Amino acid sequence: MDLVAVEGLSKSFGVKVIDDLSLSVSPGDALGIVGPNGAGKTTLLNLVAGDLRPDGGRVLLEGRDITSDRADQRCRAGIGRTSQIPRPFEAMTVFENVLAGAVFGSGFPLSEREATEPAAEALRRSGLLAKANRRAGALTLLDRKRLELARALATQPRVLLLDEIAGGLTETEVGELIDTIGSIRADGVTLVWIEHIVHALLAVVDRIMAMSFGRKIAEGDPETVMNSPEVQEVYLGVAPG
Repeated sequence: MDLVAVEGLSKSFGVKVIDDLSLSVSPGDALGIVGPNGAGKTTLLNLVAGDLRPDGGRVLLEGRDITSDRADQRCRAGIGRTSQIPRPFEAMTVFENVLAGAVFGSGFPLSEREATEPAAEALRRSGLLAKANRRAGALTLLDRKRLELARALATQPRVLLLDEIAGGLTETEVGELIDTIGSIRADGVTLVWIEHIVHALLAVVDRIMAMSFGRKIAEGDPETVMNSPEVQEVYLGVAPG
């Protein structure tokens, strides 16, 4: 059974942003999503995570229709996500930020004491354990991205939605993040990862979906998709020969 599936999803904001889009992700999959700005990629993640409601279609989690569920309900059911722009609780420590995810985001109520271990584990997996007592507002961009990742991991997700988590980083920082996300994937966490830095995706994912104007234009193994003439034209600006 698919872990996550969307069926005939559509969403409009005056113009259609997601247009009759369907996809499925099996347990253990790592799916990358590419497309030009305005293709609808972040809107798609918002629809899966519950931050937006679709105008049509369904979102399924292990075959259960969760289209009407709130974002917090989906989080507790196993859908974790990061945002393009990190928004930590800046006055709180790194550990306190992640502890909040562990307490309020997991599928069963946890006390602060019970949440301490999963929060520490999320910090370890994201490479932030040594900075647990730093104020979140003092972090570098890379560490803010890691904090987004740690907070999502603390909710103990079955599927992790990553929204351009490598954006704005240096090449060296991207390499460090690739290693971190690769190790999370190796632990068995299912990934759906939007990214403009394609080589980061290619280092981790085993399947890519390309989007344009809210529609799927290609899906399959990364090399085949990225070499598709339609993807080359729409995403990379290369006209077919």
